[in-house]
Amino acid sequence: METQTERRLAVKIAEREQTQSLLEEMHRELDGGAMNEGQKKQAEVWRSLITELDGEVDQLSKDAEADRAAAEKSQAMRRALQIRVQGVDVDDEGVVYRTMGAYARDVMLTSGDRVIRSQVDGQVSKDEVKRAAERLQLLERTPATTLTSDIAGLTPPQHIAEIMQVINNRRDLVDAAGRKATLRQLQVTYPQVDATPVVAAQGTQKTEAGNTGLDVSMVTKTATTYLGGGNLSWQAIEFSDPSTLDLWFREAAAHYALMTETDAATVVSASAFLNNISSTIATTASFADTMTAIGAGYNEVYANSGRTANALILAPDRFGYLLGLTSAALTQFVDVGQSGIGPLRIIVSRGLNAGEMIVGDLDGLLVAENAGAPVRLMVSEPAIAGVEVGLVGAFEAAVVDDGAFALISTAS
Repeated sequence: METQTERRLAVKIAEREQTQSLLEEMHRELDGGAMNEGQKKQAEVWRSLITELDGEVDQLSKDAEADRAAAEKSQAMRRALQIRVQGVDVDDEGVVYRTMGAYARDVMLTSGDRVIRSQVDGQVSKDEVKRAAERLQLLERTPATTLTSDIAGLTPPQHIAEIMQVINNRRDLVDAAGRKATLRQLQVTYPQVDATPVVAAQGTQKTEAGNTGLDVSMVTKTATTYLGGGNLSWQAIEFSDPSTLDLWFREAAAHYALMTETDAATVVSASAFLNNISSTIATTASFADTMTAIGAGYNEVYANSGRTANALILAPDRFGYLLGLTSAALTQFVDVGQSGIGPLRIIVSRGLNAGEMIVGDLDGLLVAENAGAPVRLMVSEPAIAGVEVGLVGAFEAAVVDDGAFALISTAS
């Protein structure tokens, strides 16, 4: 039977269709022409009425649907309880099982199990089975929903107390230096042999042969002081996770490592530039050309200093290029790998300029640094609940023999 809500819904739908038809008829008569003032006002009235009717139709549709659902549920409840079953009642929300036995009976009556069905089908009518199924269906209520947005106080965000960014303390060239000294003063000195005695074959008895004096000069180097400072509040230190204080020192130490590695690399690069091979290679050199240049660098070091080269020092981009370099050509005299090329140890220095490759003797590099560098400094500021922090270190790098390094590929 049609309800009052459904009857009013039908009326409003018809009224909406009629109003829309009037508006469409006006558009057909205008045939693309402009509206006069009267037509504009009338069109505005119709549009306003259509908007109002749309809202009412939408609400009436929802109400009618809710009424139908309630009626259907009520009918189902009446059907399910046409015959009273002990232990089963009805409330406003549906069926209520008062005993476990009543619920178990309906579950067994509707079970799909073959053994149970063989017993039920012979002893219980189909109408009773249908009513049991309807009772169980009415029992399926929608439980109250609880979302994470409802329990924000119980679901705090997870904090991963770990710094994900790279904190790079590598100093490959500094660590590989063959000569190391601990600074006790800001200046460091060392002897440098400028001329050496020579030995020659004596032409005749009682005549001079080799007669060259020994000259040794004193070289003085002044260390560079690297310093970084900051001021942290007590609150930032006390309530941070991970520790702000520890992170500050770690990041400062990482930059100190980069600065000192660059210092050493710059010294080596400047010396090697003065002793580069006759034909430096391009950044896109082939495997064969690269190997030829490395051999030429080895020869250059020996010719300029009498030293035997023991390292190939290269910028990170050059190491990456060599990693991906392929060739059908094979070396015949030495083994080639990412850790070394024959007798040459590979040192990847982030302090070098991009494109640079250097062959040299690591014993020709001296690095001097104060003990415990870099040193952490801290002083409290009680009046403002702060802590002044600093990181300091004195460092000096020097090539003790200018012919110890040879450049084979210049900066790109």
